[in-house]
Amino acid sequence: MSQTLMEGAEVEVDTRPGGILASALPAPAGWLQGLSIPFYGCGEPVLLDRCVTSEDTTTHRTAVAEFHPFGIRQSASCSSLSRIDQKRHAEGRLDSTTEWGVARQLATDGLALGTPSFEDGVDLGTIADADFVLAVATLEQAAADAGFGAQWWLHAPIKAASFLAKDNLLIEEKSPSGAPWVVSVGYPVQGPTTVRLWATGPVWASVDEPFVISDLDRRNNEDEAFAQRSAIVAFDPCVNFFIDVTVPASPVVGSA
Repeated sequence: MSQTLMEGAEVEVDTRPGGILASALPAPAGWLQGLSIPFYGCGEPVLLDRCVTSEDTTTHRTAVAEFHPFGIRQSASCSSLSRIDQKRHAEGRLDSTTEWGVARQLATDGLALGTPSFEDGVDLGTIADADFVLAVATLEQAAADAGFGAQWWLHAPIKAASFLAKDNLLIEEKSPSGAPWVVSVGYPVQGPTTVRLWATGPVWASVDEPFVISDLDRRNNEDEAFAQRSAIVAFDPCVNFFIDVTVPASPVVGSA
């Protein structure tokens, strides 16, 4: 008498809410060819008297930052006897970790694409004794001065969220001045006693639908699947600052 394996039930896991993909402006159509982001601030406006006696010939040359798309891939492999749909598993793993990949590329340019990242920002120094109020005040004033009023966004790693909320600096994803906060799992932690915060211009990000392939290795009875998608993340680097805050050491450092 022949026997067949019953298919097992699989759980569904939602992606984590928030982060850069939830907050960023959608990249325009054609982003797979890259994005060019002109600086919207960084040029002091010219104030004119009502009675102009001479023509103002001062112009500000527009700077443009170039950003390139990149790929994100995940895989899944297990015995074919496991009764798990490896294609769905690989796609689920990709969906769950795409936020980390996009945010980490924005923060570090880990792929060395030569695009602007948080690491290119101006260092505003270190604030002691977990004084996040002073740190955010310093960061926002620097952003306001650099952009001459152009919009700025604030960014923080997960470790900073509790500190910011405790000091009422993160309320409904906004700062005291009304700037949007982006708290992402992909932003790196600097060390056991240091939390870094960033200020940038507006951010654009998009990802496409995953492309999933699978293969059954009958010799080893191994079911493999790969899921991949393209992504892009870009920001106006006219505003690009960071500041460190020292905090008490925690048992878990987090990502470095």
